[in-house]
Amino acid sequence: MICQEFTEDDIAYLPALEPEGWGDIRPRFAYFLKSEHCKPIKIVENGQPVAVGTTIFHEDTAWLACIITHNDHRNKGLGSAITRHLIESVDRKRYPTIYLDATEFGYPVYLKQGFEVEGQYAHLRREDGVPERQHSGSIQPFAEHFRETAYAIDRMVSGEDRRGVMAEFLADAFVCIGPQGDLQGVYLPTWSDGPIMAANDNAGFALMLFRSAMRPVSILPMGNTAGLKYLNEIGYQMYRTSRRMILGPRRIWHPERLYNRISGALG
Repeated sequence: MICQEFTEDDIAYLPALEPEGWGDIRPRFAYFLKSEHCKPIKIVENGQPVAVGTTIFHEDTAWLACIITHNDHRNKGLGSAITRHLIESVDRKRYPTIYLDATEFGYPVYLKQGFEVEGQYAHLRREDGVPERQHSGSIQPFAEHFRETAYAIDRMVSGEDRRGVMAEFLADAFVCIGPQGDLQGVYLPTWSDGPIMAANDNAGFALMLFRSAMRPVSILPMGNTAGLKYLNEIGYQMYRTSRRMILGPRRIWHPERLYNRISGALG
């Protein structure tokens, strides 16, 4: 099975590959194509993509994302071939640790490739309207002088240096400011699922409530028990979980300070 570079012309074929519940995957691959940090690939049969996936690179870690096989072409080893090619394309001296978020379909494939479960994400949603609570006045639009502190909070939470990708979305971010005028949390609404990273629960909860006005779905690590409890209080209920998996050396990260993940493609 030959893996090839994914191109702009391939985007038109993506609706046929869309897994149930994922929504439109074309914007994701359009982003992968334009970003210098991503390398999407495909396997083609009869002139059309039947399996796709991408690698996303941070400073010294990588994520595998959107590994999808067309329903009519399952059980042919295409998912394994895509995953293996993505792993082999990573320079493991520069990027020793590789992550991904596994669906039920992908989980057995990734186990065979050597990935281990590092944790779980809880997927929650609310069925009713926006919670009737006033969000904190400490939330304000991002300002440039907060940039390095925002990067530092993300490094503390994730254990990764993700500034290369994060920089593209900071202009639209919101921050939570402490009593001394210090940045305590950041919410990036235009970065995929809208991640929230915060130094403490007060900032995390304030940004979660602020986010809830426009986002009926929230996804965060099961290790953030305080965040899960708060989401239940404002009307969110868990409907499924997914597995965060790792290949390579483990890193110190703080799931209890991640109040919404970026996406299955980035943690």
